[in-house]
Amino acid sequence: MFWGIRIRIHLLFWAVLGISVATGYFVEVITLFVIVFIHELGHVAVARELGWHVTQIELLPFGGYVHIEDEAAAEPLDEIVVALAGPFMNVAMAFVSLVCWKLGIWSESWTEYFVTSNFLVAGFNLLPIWPLDGGRILQAVLSSQLPYRTAALGSIGLSIFLAALMLGIGIFHFHVNALAVGTYLLALNVQAFLRFPYQFIRFLMEKYVQALDEHPIRPVRLSPETTAWDAALLMRKGSYHLFYITGENGGILSEEQLLKALLFEQKQHAAIHRLL
Repeated sequence: MFWGIRIRIHLLFWAVLGISVATGYFVEVITLFVIVFIHELGHVAVARELGWHVTQIELLPFGGYVHIEDEAAAEPLDEIVVALAGPFMNVAMAFVSLVCWKLGIWSESWTEYFVTSNFLVAGFNLLPIWPLDGGRILQAVLSSQLPYRTAALGSIGLSIFLAALMLGIGIFHFHVNALAVGTYLLALNVQAFLRFPYQFIRFLMEKYVQALDEHPIRPVRLSPETTAWDAALLMRKGSYHLFYITGENGGILSEEQLLKALLFEQKQHAAIHRLL
């Protein structure tokens, strides 16, 4: 445990560590993982400041991952800020290393390695592939402009394409790192796609328990025969929805009424005017 958070180390991390000892690069590899760990602490610090519940930091052979429980219905802007906190820590570490070099504390060669490593970690994490920081930023930006389901599936689809492209490059050029990372990211995104129906229900559940005054109101106009499920597919992150039902059977349906019918009354296929 660190800072009240569980630290999980992937089994392949130990394999990488063993290889580094055998090849004489132990210090360099440990330094790289320290950089990754501090990068992840940047995410943790900002997420906690926003009141999110961080459960675990996972160290992988080529990066890290912070597990957060409260991000399913979070504000897109908050997600962007949390995602950028990691690369910001890399920039800060690079700056500190340059100061240490100027003061004569670090050698030029070690400073060059440390700065390069930080920018490589930051640059890799800003790739628009979920769950990397760039992928999270992309999904948050899309979520601010599109319904959550459309935004999430769109970003996952792009991530699958880019991860497959990375895997293909690794195979074509016999690049072990690209091959391993591409395989891992492709597997993660295929898994995310298969699990998305459960993730969407979680999104709806978290919206149901949020207070009305947490988000700006977004009006949505619907025909009376629109099903409750189709109405839910139009819901966005960071908004509280009021559904204006047109026609002689029209009226106003609140977000709570719709979500209650969906989640607890099994009325997914009911015409929305019947929920009034």
